[in-house]
Amino acid sequence: MPVPTFIAQSLTELIALRAKKQPHAPAVHTGVPQYQELQTLSYSQLQRAVDRLAVHYSFLVNDDEALASPPPPERVVAVLTSTAIDESLLEIALAKLGLTALLLSVNNSTAAVAHLVRKTKSSHLIYGDRFQQTAEEAQRQLKDEGYEVELIAERRFPIWGDGGIDGWKGTAIPARLTPEVESKRTCVILHSSGSTGFPKPVYITHYGLIANLHSALAKPGFSALPLFHGFGHFSIFRCIYHGQPFTLHPPHIPLTSANICRVIRSSPSPPTQHFAVPYVLKLLAETEEGTETLAGFEAVSFAGAAVPDDLGDRLTKAGVNLISVYGTTETGAIFNSRRDYTKDKEWNWLRNEGPIADYIRLEPQGSRTFELIVMDGWPAKIMSNQPDGSYATKDLFLQHDSRPNLFKYIGRLDDTLTQTLGEKTNPVPIENTIRGNSPLIQECIVFGDGRPQVGCLILPSEQAADLAKDREAYIKAIWPVVSDANERSPSHSSILPDMIEILPVGTDIPVATKLSILRPACYKKFADIIDSVYERYESGSSQVKREITSQEEMEAYLHETIAGAIRSKGSDLTATTDLFAYGVDSLQAMKIRNVISKSLELGNKPLGQNVVYEHPSVRELAVFLLARKSGGERTTGSEQVQRLMLELVDKWSAAVKPATKHIGHHLNGTAGPEAQVFILTGATGSLGAHILAELVALPQVAKVFCLSRAKSHEDSVARVRSSLDQRQRVLSAEQEAKIISWAADVNKPDLGLQPEEYKQLSDLATSVIVNAWPVNFTLSLASFDPHIGGAINLLNLAQESAHRATYYFSSSVGTRQGRIDPIAEEAFPDSPSTAGGMGYGQSKWVVEKTLERAALEKNARVGVLRIGQLVGDTINGVWNETEAWPLMFKSANTIGALPALDEQLSWLPVDLAAKSITEVATRSEATYKSPAVYHIVNADASSVFQKQLLGGLRLGGLKFETVDRAEWLRRLEASEEDVEKNPTKKLLSFYKGRIGNAVERGHMDFATTETSKISPTIAGCKAVSPQLAALWVKQWTANGFLSV
Repeated sequence: MPVPTFIAQSLTELIALRAKKQPHAPAVHTGVPQYQELQTLSYSQLQRAVDRLAVHYSFLVNDDEALASPPPPERVVAVLTSTAIDESLLEIALAKLGLTALLLSVNNSTAAVAHLVRKTKSSHLIYGDRFQQTAEEAQRQLKDEGYEVELIAERRFPIWGDGGIDGWKGTAIPARLTPEVESKRTCVILHSSGSTGFPKPVYITHYGLIANLHSALAKPGFSALPLFHGFGHFSIFRCIYHGQPFTLHPPHIPLTSANICRVIRSSPSPPTQHFAVPYVLKLLAETEEGTETLAGFEAVSFAGAAVPDDLGDRLTKAGVNLISVYGTTETGAIFNSRRDYTKDKEWNWLRNEGPIADYIRLEPQGSRTFELIVMDGWPAKIMSNQPDGSYATKDLFLQHDSRPNLFKYIGRLDDTLTQTLGEKTNPVPIENTIRGNSPLIQECIVFGDGRPQVGCLILPSEQAADLAKDREAYIKAIWPVVSDANERSPSHSSILPDMIEILPVGTDIPVATKLSILRPACYKKFADIIDSVYERYESGSSQVKREITSQEEMEAYLHETIAGAIRSKGSDLTATTDLFAYGVDSLQAMKIRNVISKSLELGNKPLGQNVVYEHPSVRELAVFLLARKSGGERTTGSEQVQRLMLELVDKWSAAVKPATKHIGHHLNGTAGPEAQVFILTGATGSLGAHILAELVALPQVAKVFCLSRAKSHEDSVARVRSSLDQRQRVLSAEQEAKIISWAADVNKPDLGLQPEEYKQLSDLATSVIVNAWPVNFTLSLASFDPHIGGAINLLNLAQESAHRATYYFSSSVGTRQGRIDPIAEEAFPDSPSTAGGMGYGQSKWVVEKTLERAALEKNARVGVLRIGQLVGDTINGVWNETEAWPLMFKSANTIGALPALDEQLSWLPVDLAAKSITEVATRSEATYKSPAVYHIVNADASSVFQKQLLGGLRLGGLKFETVDRAEWLRRLEASEEDVEKNPTKKLLSFYKGRIGNAVERGHMDFATTETSKISPTIAGCKAVSPQLAALWVKQWTANGFLSV
């Protein structure tokens, strides 16, 4: 039998090979909360990211061992962390160090974590922030059992931006083992879903991993699966093996149909194959957009569980090229249903053909069913459970009537239940715990194969005959043993009260021997009852439902429900906490939805499957449910958000402290300190760096305290200096001496500072400029709540400061662009509707209104800096090349054209914006008023994109053809796919939304009458000139971004 040959012998060698042969090709596209667009990791960057982690964790190994002969024994390091690209990078880094990663599912109970650590003889357990308590409890449990494991807090370095991999100057360490030695050693340990009580570890060698990857399709891929999940784990490496880009759904973005579609559309390397589980397919199939997105893939592969025939048939009819993939972690991929999609619609029949046909044996089990046996010698098989070295899967297949090489997966030979999320539940230990620990229960039968949630049939004992007549009383009596079973099981195997069906006392249960049920016979006999349980569960029908009419009671109910669903005490869960950020996953969201449907009176109005993610906080969900119950089903999402905006204004206005008595006024008043002292956030960004440079250049400014998110004060200093260097702002020694840069966390009331540091700020500060804000246009309003709190924490510092510091907040014109008026006045917004539909603008609107109220009610000295589109500075023309407009200009090089837009340009150079903000913040007391709004925009919008701007680019030497918008988009869509060569392509979906409409969006002028009285810069600002655009070209040509 022929054995395939592979391009690498180990994972370490594979990564190095790709970095050498395709250094600039995209390896992974994914997202992190601080960026709006998907970010790209090239193969060389991926290798560097791995190298950085390997250096960080090199303390785990003894370098002398690498030279030993024979090689050092295998050593396992367990990993328990939230899934993200970081988890794969850590796995590869540990492999490079000659170690084996045990990837633990976040669904595991503490007991399961402890079991797997001990079973695999793990020496260390690396844990993520959210899992510190689980790790410590597992460590204590193991210590009581006489086993020691050392805990290590995971270090997640930034991959992009400040502190990202491109700025890492470290030296990579060589791989500790040769590919030949690695090949036979364990690369990674995955584990089963706990389907036999505790999860079983599955050891995958480097050779077995590579062999598994070899047979995959060589196409760009997409997945929304966790990377500790078998299919999800292999998916990313299958693309890497074939040198194809892989798009990973950002873990911070909720799994909804709309979000998945948006991520797929925005990928810089459009994926053509989709790795999924039935749950994701069902989610997408519920919407027209999702179905169309699936139909756009060349191949949609699923594994982990069976897709219901009606769903698969519907998708196939809609043009989806559905591929059923069958495999096990122990054997790798075995069968699939690849075929001629235009002629063969039998998507759920697996093909026994190709190289695998020589390595399988089908053991007859009767009625044309067979158990699959994988024979020894199959390269991807990494375990054996038979004397001849083969592996018996215990999976049953049905043979096709007329095509004998086609087989359909129909279930497990043993008792394991495979749920629609791909997770597996063994009912036996659950049944034993429930049945064996209560005299009120005679029999328990757990069901849930092919369903999203497990449930159980309970046969009461004769002793409980009378009690069982009252369902509520009986459930309450037996709940302690059910709860105990839940505690011992993975979260996906938990049993909810509404998933319990009580059988009549004396019901005949098919059994083989005492306490040994005939499971298939039971499921057949009680099929109608089981179906009715799911109907009740999914529709939410119940005998008694809670009647809640007040917001306070609804929030308390939801707090309890959510905490129960995620097995948390919920002590840190507030009404406005973003649930997804809090740790609610897709399965738990579904549980919360069904508990609500079951227990809450909503007037027979069904809840959508994504209701939790569409209203991602206790407060938002409470508002929605109360409106739903009272007949407000027509309330739009925007109306709910607007209501939440007002509620957040109330919340944070209440948190503003009253102004304290102070020792004097500002320098620009009648008395006070000798010089002005500023607190500035955001100095590590472009605008912040320019503001800092402008402030320290003024003689009346004595100090500027820069607060930034950094590891230490030293790191904060380095980051601020780097930011100034990037913007080519050169300071004198005297000016540098004015800067004090501290690491801080403004989202904490004490700003994350030491008491003496906070007191120093309070004693000295005369002004605060809040210029840091997450630029992420995908987050919901609720997700910005901590940052709103950070802005208020800084306001409270100003309120309590010795000199009654004035406070300025860098807002955005986005707070006024949700409603197109003839002109936006320099005034606080009158309605939440002005903020538009993105959480970013809505959050800044909340801060604006809170500041207005703080000034009126608590005598706060506040000003809002409403900032427009900023562009490269007037001296050096430095403009961040990763922004949308510069990337559009880049297309002059890549496709030879730029679009003819009629857009009026109220763009403002960033150095002029900084100067105007400085003028506002240091103005004389005579011109001071509070509260006030200042428009930091270019009031002269006489320049037009296709005239002055395109003319200026040509003046700078850039050559291109001017084409209409549709033609430019068409050319961009047809252009080079490699985003390293053609970075404009990665924003194609953004440009389509921005300029792809038949009519360009309307222009709104922003008044600058009052701002111009205070800021000579704003008053004298000229329109964007061709000479300014030519300066940008000069800068971009010098740094290699553009060629002329």
